[in-house]
Amino acid sequence: MRNKNRQKPDTHAVLDIGSSKVVCLIGQSDPNMGVKLIGSGFGVSAGLKSGAVVDMEAVEYGIRTAVEKAEREARVPVRSVAVNIAVRSLRSEHLTVQTEFASGEVADRDLKRLVNSSLSEFAQPEQTILHAIPLSWSVDGESNIEEPRGMFGKSLGVDMHFVMAGVGPLRNLAHCIERCHLNIKSVSASPYAAGLSVLTEDEKDLGVTLIDMGGGVTSASIFRDNSLVHVEALSVGGQTVTKDIARGLMTPPEAAERIKMLYGSALHGADDDRVNIPCPPMGAQDTLHNEPKSMLTGVIRSRVEETFEILRDRMSQKGLDNYSGRRIVLTGGGAQLNGVRELAEFVFNKRVRIGRPHGVLGLKDSLSGPDFAVATGLLKYQFLNEKEVISGPPDLTGRRYLRKRYAGGSLGRSIQWLRENF
Repeated sequence: MRNKNRQKPDTHAVLDIGSSKVVCLIGQSDPNMGVKLIGSGFGVSAGLKSGAVVDMEAVEYGIRTAVEKAEREARVPVRSVAVNIAVRSLRSEHLTVQTEFASGEVADRDLKRLVNSSLSEFAQPEQTILHAIPLSWSVDGESNIEEPRGMFGKSLGVDMHFVMAGVGPLRNLAHCIERCHLNIKSVSASPYAAGLSVLTEDEKDLGVTLIDMGGGVTSASIFRDNSLVHVEALSVGGQTVTKDIARGLMTPPEAAERIKMLYGSALHGADDDRVNIPCPPMGAQDTLHNEPKSMLTGVIRSRVEETFEILRDRMSQKGLDNYSGRRIVLTGGGAQLNGVRELAEFVFNKRVRIGRPHGVLGLKDSLSGPDFAVATGLLKYQFLNEKEVISGPPDLTGRRYLRKRYAGGSLGRSIQWLRENF
């Protein structure tokens, strides 16, 4: 009887679909230890460019490979997954909404009505809302209220943060996942998931900027007061650096990737001019040639420095430079390149560290690097009670919240008001 009444632990599967690899993690809730990893799988990602699908069959093959390996290790079937999205159309929108009501106690229906009103403002067919986060509430002009329920007043306001992305890339990604006979449980922005994986509570409270250096997209997220307050995305990543090396050293992209891993650095060394790097030829008629390491370092530094400068300037233009605190955390495969941390300190004039995943029991050494921050963050997110107002699969029509507000015309709105207030 004791075994029959014992509840099965919650099990969730996540997919980190990047431009260089696909990672599937399966985790369970442990009453004593939190999140426990029970299965993992990897696949090669060859069908994405800057986060957008360019070859459905290649993406589907990578997803199937990663999921099948994770299922065999965990010994559980996967039917639905939480996925990430990192595209150049990622953006943040902030909105303050207020409403007046008869003097009395603030109830849950008042919060829902206010949130639904804010959601309808950004309901667009070409955009989808990934995250809707209430940053703070206000009652009768008193701001920075975390929980307004039960308070008395005549007016209620909320500061909302929306993370949005283009519907097109997400619709194609969803189609690839459906072709693998999987359902999408939820979608999270990659820099948000990475922050949940590597940041400490103090960093998220005092202010921190996370930069996820992926293969096709470099994205950033800013946390303050334990909330996500801003995201940015650039269609520049590790694959861009590899192409720059291939052009600069006149070598094939496959060889350029290996040269980057073996000899790459974002900082010049004293012996760079005297060290030669063997570069495979471009064609069968060419011969192996050598190039100085200083040329390789110059190519890498110029591209990485330019990426950091664009992010710095964008945040400065939006008044977020000081708001984001004095600390930067780097994640993603690009963060493992020699000299990247030091270069980030020079460009941003802030303290920089390399972020590594934590908070997941049973995490292998091979999954503990900064390039697995998004995958582990997605897994942790499934078990966290984050203060978001939307959940479930993404709205690929842009009309879900618009219909919710305006359905039925004036009569429908009147009926909805009566239901909410009586």
